[in-house]
Amino acid sequence: MRLLLGVLSAFSLLFIIGCSTEENDISLDGIKGEIVAVKDNSLLIKNEDHRVNLKHTSDTVFIGKKNGELLVGDVVKTWYDSEPLDSNPMQAIASKIEFIE
Repeated sequence: MRLLLGVLSAFSLLFIIGCSTEENDISLDGIKGEIVAVKDNSLLIKNEDHRVNLKHTSDTVFIGKKNGELLVGDVVKTWYDSEPLDSNPMQAIASKIEFIE
């Protein structure tokens, strides 16, 4: 009986660990703003309060337009994969970029 209980406890623990989300899956709300510059792997986005140099990677999710289709003047909503660096403009890595208009 103890052996069965121990085996069930071990499998339960492995199941919980295996189903937990990775720390890299965390997204932080970014800004909604207009793209003012487009480079190979980054976008400069501004709104009334902030300017963000937003780097995108192969892990970045694009919604509405694909990578390479976003243009100066497009409005996007962004999410960051970690806290942005406090500089001017702010520096961040995108977890998701959604085309608005």
